[in-house]
Amino acid sequence: MKAASNPIEWQQGFAKSSTTGLNMAWESAGPTDGETIFMVAGLGCQLTMWNDEFCAPLLQRGYRLVRFDNRDIGLTDQHPTSMKVNVPATFIRNKLGLPTPTNYKLDTMANDAIGLIDALELKRPHLLGISMGGMISQIVAAKAPEKIGKLVTLMSSTNNPKLPMPTPNVLHNMFLKKPKSQKIDDVVAHVERVFTAIGSPGYPPDPLKLRERARKSYNRAYKPAGVLRQTHCVVATGSIEDYTREIRVPTCVIHGLDDPLLKKACSERIAKLVPDSRLHLIKGLGHDLPEPLAPTFAEIIHSHLS
Repeated sequence: MKAASNPIEWQQGFAKSSTTGLNMAWESAGPTDGETIFMVAGLGCQLTMWNDEFCAPLLQRGYRLVRFDNRDIGLTDQHPTSMKVNVPATFIRNKLGLPTPTNYKLDTMANDAIGLIDALELKRPHLLGISMGGMISQIVAAKAPEKIGKLVTLMSSTNNPKLPMPTPNVLHNMFLKKPKSQKIDDVVAHVERVFTAIGSPGYPPDPLKLRERARKSYNRAYKPAGVLRQTHCVVATGSIEDYTREIRVPTCVIHGLDDPLLKKACSERIAKLVPDSRLHLIKGLGHDLPEPLAPTFAEIIHSHLS
């Protein structure tokens, strides 16, 4: 099924999470009477990470899509700074199994999402979570199964510290190498470097599209402190397997065989812990959403939800 040639018309708005009071930016597209897919973005990514190329095949199948900015990113409220963030120190404490103070944990972000589902009066939407968003979605599915339909995790994890590490190249480009400055050109160059490092070897990202999307994201909202707090949140939360084991909604797990950030073992762990879940491993897929795979993603998701 071909992607739509015209840009998708997204309805935009803000709503307060009924559980946390956070003012959250959201967008929706598709028929209001269609089955809803509630899309949870990954670490440091705005709602626009769910790009039109990915969304079009799902809209063509009649779904209503709702995407939103997590706390500390995009146009959603930032978390008030209450403590200094030290990601490397937190990472070491996490590996040693030591408790780690943090501004908030993934549980909080899951509560944000549950409250947004209520605020938008969504009736048992299906969850589609990518990377960190997949972790948030697992927690939502465990805590509030009565509020959702089915679950799809995409290149995600149980966040167990014993799971395989990212490749050294990814660690270097994502967490050690910083933009030269906070000016748009330097930030765009950094984003291009990161997404090239984590991208799909079978479907190399287009540098021009990478830069164009990075510029649009920067101009929409650039919150480096929020990205740092989100990173700290993921590391400080540690394993979410107590939640994963509680999931009883129908679950589909999708992962790339060539993901250098979250290795395939991360999703294999989800599938092992969730009864009767379906695992789909895609050759050539890294940690991004390659345009040529949009029909494949849509077919797997639709097959699970229908």
